[in-house]
Amino acid sequence: MRLARSPVLHLTVGERTVRAEAVRRRAPVWVGEAAYESVADLSEVIARLASAPGERCRRLQVTLERPPAQTRTLTDLPPVRQRELRSLVANQAGRFFRRNGAALVTDATWIVNGGGRITQAAAVEEPLVLAVMSGANQAGLVVESITAAGVSAALQLLPNTERVTRGRMRRRMVMRMTLAASAVWVLAGVLFGAQLVMERRSIDAELAAADAPLAALRDVRQEMRTVESMIVGLNEARRARGEALAALARVSAAVPDSTVVTSYTWRGDGSGLVAGAGRRAADVLAAIERTHAVANPRISGAVVRETLAGHEWERFTILFGAATP
Repeated sequence: MRLARSPVLHLTVGERTVRAEAVRRRAPVWVGEAAYESVADLSEVIARLASAPGERCRRLQVTLERPPAQTRTLTDLPPVRQRELRSLVANQAGRFFRRNGAALVTDATWIVNGGGRITQAAAVEEPLVLAVMSGANQAGLVVESITAAGVSAALQLLPNTERVTRGRMRRRMVMRMTLAASAVWVLAGVLFGAQLVMERRSIDAELAAADAPLAALRDVRQEMRTVESMIVGLNEARRARGEALAALARVSAAVPDSTVVTSYTWRGDGSGLVAGAGRRAADVLAAIERTHAVANPRISGAVVRETLAGHEWERFTILFGAATP
């Protein structure tokens, strides 16, 4: 929180002067300026300016004027990715920038204009930015950025060693964040699994407690179905017996007086047979058909003639209903 409340020191480094502003919430609270003779003096000048404000600054943002910075707009470069673009410009720094015998720190980025994409690049001699870093370290400042004036703020002219160090720190931070996120997900999974186990045990206990009443209820329902089937069967038997007796009564009333019924069979589907003896079997069948005593009457098999007490009789078997024996 102290870093967030303390002012930020903004340095503008020219070819021979350094201008400093202590800024809090975009408003300057202190302004200073100093000259330097060579790059060797720059570290001391920056350290002296950093100690001048009444309130100590913790962070440093540096803008390099032109010169000492060099900026270029490059065209006709191959359409490579941003990372490869930086490497391409760094490897060909002598082609794009002036070199005065010192190594250059470069950076490049794609920008879009009306005609398409072009490359904006910047460079500065490495001893100068090393002097800036040294002065910041002497003053206890954290260097947030080193940019060139008049170009995109995405162009950073930090020394190569600082870039490597910061890249390593970013990778470590990403790794730590990844590990922390993985640990959170694992913990969440473990807690979720534990909650599922506890809920499953609770449900099993409730089911076990309710199993006895459910079993008793199932037994009662089974007994009720059994009783219902028995009642239905009794009612069906009563109905069938009533129909059988009614059909027998109709047959007895229909046959001639000289006919003797010796056998009567009734089935649940309304079919059956009547066996007996009469003077003529055809008359018996005709009488049953005429009175509609039973449905679909018909003689089954051969009619057997017999002589009893001086009279001729014909034994018959009459089927009725849809079924056949």
